[in-house]
Amino acid sequence: MATKAAAPTKTEPAAKTDAAPKTEPEKKPRKDVPGNFSYTFTPSRFKDMLQAMIGAERPPTFNRDFIETVLNIKGGTVSGFPPLLKRLGFLAADNSPTELYGQFQGDSSRPAAALAGLRNGFGELFKRNAHVHRADDAKIKDYLVQITGRKKDDQVVNAILGTFNAVRSFIGEGEIVDEGGQEAQDRPIPDAIAHDMKPNLGLSYHINIVLPETKDVAVFNAIFQSLKQNLLS
Repeated sequence: MATKAAAPTKTEPAAKTDAAPKTEPEKKPRKDVPGNFSYTFTPSRFKDMLQAMIGAERPPTFNRDFIETVLNIKGGTVSGFPPLLKRLGFLAADNSPTELYGQFQGDSSRPAAALAGLRNGFGELFKRNAHVHRADDAKIKDYLVQITGRKKDDQVVNAILGTFNAVRSFIGEGEIVDEGGQEAQDRPIPDAIAHDMKPNLGLSYHINIVLPETKDVAVFNAIFQSLKQNLLS
């Protein structure tokens, strides 16, 4: 009598073991730059944005949408412009424009506002030279090398200098009277005024005479006679 082959027994599939989680490569932290400088790697685009801000409406909130839609400045780096404007003092913590922002939009107040922005964002440079906004690029770069410890051709040094120049281009050559009245930029003195300013070496005297209490006219005559002979002649 034929026997039936036993049906193969089903084996349970081996339990899946959790694969070891993939670890993403750790991002290298951005090195802090001594001096706490404000900068962007696209300073020319930042300058274009500052120029566009002058004639544009002042938004309740200054963000990337406003930069790209209203100011028509596009690109991946524009997302870093609002934080930079905060460092310069043009935006508040909530991205609302500050009083300095409004001053920058005004023609007469723009130079002083730009100078104030430089002092806010590049304070370490002004500690080295109170008139660093008048220095040439080579001198400023020399300060940056001293402060940051980086090489002159370092991309960060060039970015800081480029950002500094983008803002100071709005100072111009006119006269600045900032809030504290601390500075008025040099202007040529007209020849007529310069002539009047030449030193005058003439001397003048103021003589106070205390007369004695007397009714004797001869005493007064003697005093004035002596003055005439010794001082007034």
